[in-house]
Amino acid sequence: MHYDLTDLRLLISVIEAGSMAEAARHNHISVSALHGRMKVLETRCGVQLLERTAKGSKPTRAGHVVAGHARAVLLQVERLNGAVEAWKKRESGVIRLRANSNAITGFLPDVVASFLARHPDVIVDLHEDTSDEIASAVRSGDADIGIAAENAQLDGIETHPFLSDRLVFLVPPGHALYDRVAVSFSEVVDESFITLDERSAIHLYLHQHARRMGRELTVRIRLRSFESVCRMVAAGAGVSIVPVSVVPPQCLEKGAKVIAIADAWSLRNLVICLPRDRPVSSLVRKLATDVAEGIEGLPSWTRRNLHVNRSTDPVSVDDSTVRAFTAPESSYRQ
Repeated sequence: MHYDLTDLRLLISVIEAGSMAEAARHNHISVSALHGRMKVLETRCGVQLLERTAKGSKPTRAGHVVAGHARAVLLQVERLNGAVEAWKKRESGVIRLRANSNAITGFLPDVVASFLARHPDVIVDLHEDTSDEIASAVRSGDADIGIAAENAQLDGIETHPFLSDRLVFLVPPGHALYDRVAVSFSEVVDESFITLDERSAIHLYLHQHARRMGRELTVRIRLRSFESVCRMVAAGAGVSIVPVSVVPPQCLEKGAKVIAIADAWSLRNLVICLPRDRPVSSLVRKLATDVAEGIEGLPSWTRRNLHVNRSTDPVSVDDSTVRAFTAPESSYRQ
């Protein structure tokens, strides 16, 4: 049996108003038209719904029952309309994100996880690249957003500086350079390194700097995560160059030491890269905002060694810098 929703609304209006004339005025309809619709509704129901008297209209027992169900039906229709409108406003799509090793193994997983939880219909296609490749992908349209180092070739794209991190030399207890405050890359390039996979952005980055000096890095073992690299160094298997923000406090407790690298390129100012010559979707903008503001939700050790960055000051190394890297547990557990 088919019921017209407008007829159900008018039935409720007549019952609440107590008269056809008042209900007709409230619903901007003539009394005769309202009377006709009520007759049609009663015919469909097969029962009398309204008792018409000189004093107005009042519901019969059947009218009370039908009106109660009508209210429930109309409420469900309102909820349905609300759900449909909410669904129409849901954002969906694929975001192509490129990031360097520092971002992918540091703060980015937490930021992207939070973003995906709030946008269940969004897919993030994440790839690791060197900073120059990231900038090229954003420029060419192969990526919607990138996270790269500020010293990359960033011409032709929109950039937003947001964090700075530093590459440091990590050594095990008893290493010959253990007591040094800082070293240059040329002093350590011949060491036996523990590194990430050879396809990782940081591995390629360090190899580029070594080759500029006419050297090749000696790699003892390649691992899949910075945490594994740091644990290997702490166990005495070799040395590494890693972002200071990824060094677990447990490795320092085991005697590993972070030594500053004096070369200017060791300071990694990170920027969010967006296309300049084409529109940027609202979803991509929202992800960019999450990345820029995401440091507040990170673990205290990581947050402590990442700094909001708005400048490009040259790197400087002093005793206070190194003390910040190697501070005792009581000072960084805040």
